[in-house]
Amino acid sequence: MAAQLALTVVARLSVPARSTGILTNLKKGVFISSLTRTICSGLLERSFSTSSRLKGRTHVDWKAKGDVAVVRVNEPNSVMNTWTSHMQKDMMEVMDEIWTTDSVGSAVVISTKPHCFITGMDLKTIKSCKTEEEATLLSRQWQGMMKKIECSPKPIVAAISGWCLNAGLEFATACQYRLATGGDMTSLVSREVRMGLMPSAGGTQRLTELVGPYHALQIMLEGHRIQADAAKKMGLVHKVVDTTDHKYFEDVAVSCARGIVKKSIPLTPQKEWSKIAHDFYYSFPKVRQDMYRNTWNTVISKETFCSAPLKIIETVRIGVEQGSAAGYRAESWKFGELVTNDVTSALIRLFRNLTIMHLKKRQQ
Repeated sequence: MAAQLALTVVARLSVPARSTGILTNLKKGVFISSLTRTICSGLLERSFSTSSRLKGRTHVDWKAKGDVAVVRVNEPNSVMNTWTSHMQKDMMEVMDEIWTTDSVGSAVVISTKPHCFITGMDLKTIKSCKTEEEATLLSRQWQGMMKKIECSPKPIVAAISGWCLNAGLEFATACQYRLATGGDMTSLVSREVRMGLMPSAGGTQRLTELVGPYHALQIMLEGHRIQADAAKKMGLVHKVVDTTDHKYFEDVAVSCARGIVKKSIPLTPQKEWSKIAHDFYYSFPKVRQDMYRNTWNTVISKETFCSAPLKIIETVRIGVEQGSAAGYRAESWKFGELVTNDVTSALIRLFRNLTIMHLKKRQQ
């Protein structure tokens, strides 16, 4: 349709073309080819930018930047981009469009908010689960969604700037390539345990695969902020871009996406010597068993009423020692057990109340 419209416009322009000396180029097809590309490009870009409005998408949109699809995350009327069911639906619709669009070979996921990539958990859906079975099934559905991202036929670059928290970290680790802005602004964090929960979309397994069981447990149990440089050293991100210019950061991400397609940029992070030594040390089963036991004893010594830390340790252990398939199953089962726990419900209520108080203070 776009090509037909382009040819119609060319036909209407053919009369003035004769009087301005362009007829020779028209005969050679040079002008037609150039004009057709220009018009088609404009129509395609316009159709991509308006498709989200036509489909009712409000949280995620995409636009072709040459042969790279730039996916922009932007929760309206919010300072954060929370991984709600609405955002999940928009994201997967966008990905389905990108996967079936032949003109793009890769994608970049970036937030329009420089201080926030993706954060939070879908607490509303979690609290709607009344039984362990429902929560287990929910976790398996989320795992399936992230598996589609992980097995994308086109490489996906997570361009992380600002907070990358909980579900945001699970999404980022499912992408094929991760780059982050340097400095204090960007933090990669897993804090589900503070709500009595645990990663539930495959995060326990992907994080462990990327950084090893020791670092994965530290990240999930302690909930500390991992800044970009430290994340790169442990293998969590591929590249750090020292900039506060968000447009420049997007351009670098697009360039990385093109490089991956051309195979000039490898998907496997380049390991530093500290990472190589760390992986070698924990390659010995006895060393790992000692680490599991020591971590378990440390948690027990804190006399916490929350069982989430122990379930995280066991899930990581199962995934490493019995394989990722067993690890994914354990993650779903143990998440299901946590969701219906009274302690978890109390911690979620406390988290919501603290969040409301924080937002009210910001509005004053």
